Amino acid sequence: MRVIRRRIRLLVMMLLCMFALMIAYFCYSVYFYGGRWVSNVHNPRIADGKQKVIMGTVTDRDGTVLAYTDEVGERQYNSNLQTRMAVCQVVGDDGGKVSTGVDTFHAQYLLGFKASVFERISDAITGTPQRGDDVQLTISERLSRYISEQFPEGKRGAVVVLNYKTQEILAMVSLPQFDPTDMDDALSDEEAGALVNRATQGLYPPGSTFKIVTLASVLTNLPDLEDFSFDCTGYYAVGNYAVTDASAHGMQTLSQAFRNSCNTTFAALSQELGYEMLGETAQRLGFNQNFLFKDLIVYNSSYPIDNLSAEDLAWSSVGQGRVLATPMHMAIIASTIANGGVMYEPRLLKSITTVQGGERALPRAQEPQRVLAQSVAERIEEEMVRVVTSGTGTRAALSNGYVVAGKTGSAEVSDDKSVAAHAWFVGYITNDNAPYAISVLVENGGSGGSVAAPLARKVLQKAINIGL
Repeated sequence: MRVIRRRIRLLVMMLLCMFALMIAYFCYSVYFYGGRWVSNVHNPRIADGKQKVIMGTVTDRDGTVLAYTDEVGERQYNSNLQTRMAVCQVVGDDGGKVSTGVDTFHAQYLLGFKASVFERISDAITGTPQRGDDVQLTISERLSRYISEQFPEGKRGAVVVLNYKTQEILAMVSLPQFDPTDMDDALSDEEAGALVNRATQGLYPPGSTFKIVTLASVLTNLPDLEDFSFDCTGYYAVGNYAVTDASAHGMQTLSQAFRNSCNTTFAALSQELGYEMLGETAQRLGFNQNFLFKDLIVYNSSYPIDNLSAEDLAWSSVGQGRVLATPMHMAIIASTIANGGVMYEPRLLKSITTVQGGERALPRAQEPQRVLAQSVAERIEEEMVRVVTSGTGTRAALSNGYVVAGKTGSAEVSDDKSVAAHAWFVGYITNDNAPYAISVLVENGGSGGSVAAPLARKVLQKAINIGL
């Protein structure tokens, strides 16, 4: 009998523990995913709200109206076609086809779900029709439209611009684009992928821009490399394969290898690092992490950390193989280097205004995390500046005293050499009066140095001229 009682007590304790774990997981899920559940386009509350509530207005950082509700309750968008298309994936559409757009993801504000009981009572007493909050975004319509105009004609891709001091997203442009006032046309050609925000949802091999991560790992884990040198013959055998360069660079120091974007040197360094150390650095910089940002949805970048062969490790060190990243994540990495190794959450919401004219509290961002030693970040900045002054990124250089730090990338996407590589540029302006970080991706654009870098220069110069 005593044995039975002990077993019953043990069973009860196990059930209580399981119940406690279930409650804890539920609370965790509500805290981190609650906003995403509410804003899900399939949530019937959203459809019901659109029938009963006047949806709030969406504006850019300068007050330019991007979306609003007219007198008859219809959702309308900016009257200028170029503007509508430049911000289409950010703002979204009335039908929720772009689930990551503000009109859907922040419906809890725009449809008044965040209104307090007192606000609802006030509306009822005064007879005011129920109206949602107005949302002001951090993006610049002017900069977004300029990016759309300057992007290589007929190409797909994305450009992200961040203010690395305030963490504000100044532009988040994805191509191809669609007109939210003509969704039939957008839906008739879904293969074009205009409904996908490539800045936050597009996962691409980062190519040589990933060498920022590899260099960070080398400086962190292999500090005694001041006398390092490697003879680049354009070919480095590893395992059953070889890592190659377009040409032989000859003897390379660590600095020269980064400036010249030497694949073979970084492949050799990867063998010294091993996938555990390189993988740990990649994860500290956001790879394999779940980006539960409050203001926007960003798909998770990936770096393989299991079952890596020597050749997989070598290729991953130069951003090829199974490494994938979004343009937004690469912009965040650039911002992290600019901030001395501290990573911040990007912000898309600038302000939320209630019907009564008050300011609603913005969602609280995650605490910034130091992911690299400041000395490591400062050294990487030095090398990124050299890339732009005398390396593969010279076409990103600015005049008038502005110093650009950057890294180019040409990510191979096929064994067929006739298929052009994805062109990348990732970097930032080091000057305090122009704290802009940028990520440029042109799908099948070719060389990052000749295609993405010049576009980055134009965009950064435009941001300076606008004075964001």
